[in-house]
Amino acid sequence: MTNSRRDFFRLAAVPIAWQAFRSKLEAAAASRLPDAGNESYWQMVKRQYPLAENLIYLNAANVCPASRLVLDRHLEYLRDFHANPSFQNRDKYEGMRESLRGKVARMLRVSLDEIAITRNTSEGSNIIVKGVDLKPGDEVLITDHNHPSNNDSWRVRAQRDGFIVRSLPVPIPAPSAEKLLSDFERAITPHTRVIAITHVTSTTGIQYPAREIAALARKRGIYMHLDGAQTFGGLDVNLSEIGCDSYSASAHKWLMGPLEAGILWVRAERIPQIWPSIVTAGWTDHLKGARKFEVFGQRDDPRVVALEAAVDFINLVGMPAVEARMQALATRAKSQLKEMAAVELKTNLEPELSGGVVKFRVKSVPTKRAYDLLWERHRLAIAMTPSGDAEGLRFSPQIYNSMEEVDRAVAAVKEIAG
Repeated sequence: MTNSRRDFFRLAAVPIAWQAFRSKLEAAAASRLPDAGNESYWQMVKRQYPLAENLIYLNAANVCPASRLVLDRHLEYLRDFHANPSFQNRDKYEGMRESLRGKVARMLRVSLDEIAITRNTSEGSNIIVKGVDLKPGDEVLITDHNHPSNNDSWRVRAQRDGFIVRSLPVPIPAPSAEKLLSDFERAITPHTRVIAITHVTSTTGIQYPAREIAALARKRGIYMHLDGAQTFGGLDVNLSEIGCDSYSASAHKWLMGPLEAGILWVRAERIPQIWPSIVTAGWTDHLKGARKFEVFGQRDDPRVVALEAAVDFINLVGMPAVEARMQALATRAKSQLKEMAAVELKTNLEPELSGGVVKFRVKSVPTKRAYDLLWERHRLAIAMTPSGDAEGLRFSPQIYNSMEEVDRAVAAVKEIAG
């Protein structure tokens, strides 16, 4: 058992459900390690989620269900909050927020003073967009497949402040990590001040070589922001190794936590350079580190507890095991879809160029029609892009999915493709 698991279960008040899940994990590990192909182990994990039996849910890139253990923790503190909303009762949440901050920092291999507790990836990215000093003539490099919170947000600010936003096209699928890196290298000019990219795109699932791009940016004195919406809780992210300047993420996607909860990491030496977006009661110049970015007024304190529970849950399973399982599920889907003549796979097969997002187009059926048929006939809950270079259907499995569900989903695609 890892230190994080031992530390969690040393806590004085551990709900019975958590103790039971720990026992099941230990029993499973005693017979066989929780490798990506151990279906009995992952079925046990799957049973911790309240998903409907007749639903094949492959939409982690949008929103994940929380486990029953996380839901129970959230409801417990939600009831407590509303039963006694006194200042005295709410004092405990300050310590809980700091406990969460430390756990997220350990998960990402950074300092806890570099972590801000936000409400989602969009908020974290916008804190950076609004907070970086930029002047007319400066340039910001983004990509065409950045999420709007890391794309349109830069353009809106540029209209006001007069800097230039340059967007790089995204090859589908990516030829190589070297090509993705060289595109940025060629696009940099003496006026480039920021590079803002998505770690794994939600559009086609390309994983950008974040460490290499960060090294390039650092060498040129350029600020580098990384949107981690599709990697936090899905990949074992080590920000100390990646070397970017900031990273934003949400809890409701791959981490399988509550809605409207997220994190923003900002490198310690960059924190003084970022202006806070919101200043209200509780803000002072003396707030330590990234805490100055999380003063939004009254917060939903029980939601912060639920976010900590989501981190606890994923640490119990083990982040490396989660990544391996998620990659195995995605690889199984991609490999089968690649063999179908009626399907155009838009996501790379190589694990270093992809994550949990699987994008493809059914050539013989209009995308919206294919999307509707998969739901109506098979209760297959996925996402779609109706047009453009990223047009297609999107699978995004997580640890609550089984290999059998992936096989059924691919079989459903084969059926409608004819």
